[in-house]
Amino acid sequence: MEPRLKSYLRSYRLRWGLTQAELAYLVGLKSGSVVSRIERLKRQPGLMVALACQVIFGTPPLELFPGIFSEIEAAVMRRAYALYENLQGTTSRAAKTKLNLLEDILARATARDPSQIV
Repeated sequence: MEPRLKSYLRSYRLRWGLTQAELAYLVGLKSGSVVSRIERLKRQPGLMVALACQVIFGTPPLELFPGIFSEIEAAVMRRAYALYENLQGTTSRAAKTKLNLLEDILARATARDPSQIV
């Protein structure tokens, strides 16, 4: 399930009447041009920006940047599935613990979005 927009940062900023420069100041960025690049998807928001936006707008990064989250989730799911397949047949206690984690990761993703089945 693809989100309608990859980022809702601009929508939230405009809803509250903030300029790019004002949001940059609140987030701790040097200029509004950085916000512009993030809004136009020319630059990905770093962790500090994503968490600062959560503080500012009261909205988690998952909802502010759903497209970016979807891309990251898909890549992690591919790697989790590959590691899961690699560990099959391994009987050590550590491998069993890892397999449990990987099963949880895959279950969470598929519960939220069944198309995530690898």
